[in-house]
Amino acid sequence: MYFDLAILGCVLALLHVTLFFFMGHKRLETMTTVFALIGFGLSVLQYAALYKMPTPPYASMSGILLLLTMALLIGYIGMYFKYGRPSIGLFVFPLAVIFLMISRFTSGIAVAHEDMVVTAWLYIHLPFTIMGTAFFMLSTFTGIMYFIQERQLKNKNFGIIFQRFPPLDTINKLNNTTLYIGFYTFTIGLLAGLIWMFYSSGRINVFSPKLVFAIITWIIYSSITFYKQFRGMSPKDTALSTIIGFISVLITYIGVAFFVMG
Repeated sequence: MYFDLAILGCVLALLHVTLFFFMGHKRLETMTTVFALIGFGLSVLQYAALYKMPTPPYASMSGILLLLTMALLIGYIGMYFKYGRPSIGLFVFPLAVIFLMISRFTSGIAVAHEDMVVTAWLYIHLPFTIMGTAFFMLSTFTGIMYFIQERQLKNKNFGIIFQRFPPLDTINKLNNTTLYIGFYTFTIGLLAGLIWMFYSSGRINVFSPKLVFAIITWIIYSSITFYKQFRGMSPKDTALSTIIGFISVLITYIGVAFFVMG
């Protein structure tokens, strides 16, 4: 029941942010965030309900996608209340709807052994890793927005996109914020995962495909973060690096998946 209502909430949020993009009415902007909050709340209730299923949420595809959806919605809500710009919802809500729909039909699919050792480290590892991944996605969206808005300025096209998207300096702040939050939360999740792996099996399997993927992801984003922090990067270079970084992560994931399949 919560699944369907959460999907409906995100669909309505997408509808309202799209209408706001073309019409610009303040009430549409407000309703977008209201439905985003409703979608988030219902997703939380659905995640709690998954504990009644044979496969616990931390070991199921459904639970992981629900966490990713909640993280994306948290990111949108936080950025909206800080900067008052709903335009990133044009990127967030379609993904939220897709993830919720996939989650809706994969509730019985396990992605981990049900007899896996459950410790406090697992409950730190999973949400922080997924939160980091969600904010990496958000940094990619803001990077795309930066180049779209920059193109509007170069072409002196001051139409709907220019009016609805934030100014370049605000987009740059969003890009920096999402990049840093993503990196630090992912780092916490990765460290907790290493500790959890050691507690579970008494050793750290460095050849585990999941660990390889996580470490490569961390290396990519740590390179971007540290270079920006200590060497400096222009807003345009930061936007480009977050886009390239996420594409690199996707390519790495596909490579690891093919390796696992043999």
